[in-house]
Amino acid sequence: ACGATLEEINQHWDWLEQNLLHTLSVFDNKDDIASFVKGKVKALIAEETSSRLAEQEEEPEKFREALVKFEARFNFPEAEKLVTYYSCCCWKGRVPRQGWLYLSINHLCFYSFFLG
Repeated sequence: ACGATLEEINQHWDWLEQNLLHTLSVFDNKDDIASFVKGKVKALIAEETSSRLAEQEEEPEKFREALVKFEARFNFPEAEKLVTYYSCCCWKGRVPRQGWLYLSINHLCFYSFFLG
């Protein structure tokens, strides 16, 4: 937990206890616990950052279009937020598959225009 004041630090620590502490008992060792907590905190930061990026992006319409396609193609729960997307190519055998790479809070997804 971090903050500019002790009150802010205690508020963050309380949030961590309420939202993460009960799930930590399923892990076998401290390294797994640390990795899980770091991942959750990074996901929260990415979620906050993605919402800011969507508002500040120079072309918000393109981001909204990509978000609609991401939601339709991958059918994740609403809590899964799109962070960013890229036009890219995935090589399979000798044939490149052109498409879109979507980065969300918990997933990295590729959608190809090419059949298969």
